Amino acid sequence: MGGAGWVTLIAALYFAFGASLYMGTMWTLRLFLFPTWRSLTPDQVEAHFGIPTRLATVFFTWIVPVMFLASLWLIVAEWGSPLVWFGAGCLAGIFVLTFVGQGLIIPINKRVRSGEVTDVAELQDLLRRWMALNSVRFYGATATWAVIIGYLVVRGDLVGALT
Repeated sequence: MGGAGWVTLIAALYFAFGASLYMGTMWTLRLFLFPTWRSLTPDQVEAHFGIPTRLATVFFTWIVPVMFLASLWLIVAEWGSPLVWFGAGCLAGIFVLTFVGQGLIIPINKRVRSGEVTDVAELQDLLRRWMALNSVRFYGATATWAVIIGYLVVRGDLVGALT
């Protein structure tokens, strides 16, 4: 494997790492945290919503930009090959996830964590919208993960290696 081949492998593995973390976070939200957040009250927000959302935002602020670069590398490396569509799928996936997160969810995070929401009904309305938007990311993260895993399987001929 030449130098570009190694860079492509590292880019694909990094994207798979990031996509796995993203998907795992979305599955954890949906399966384990959504049920408890449906009954949050304003006095519980900081411990049960504020801390986890701030930590996730900081964490993914470091992971996601490199995922963008990795997906762009996959497009360049596979240009002229049908495999370019895997890179394009990765780029589209991380773009949609980032748009929904930064453009639509972060403003809700800030409002919920501001301390200005003291009415339980208003908090529940914000959290319902938040969960609906994160459901979009749940499906998007799962699809993005499937795209990069599909690339690794096809590119590495893993099916052929197992037969």
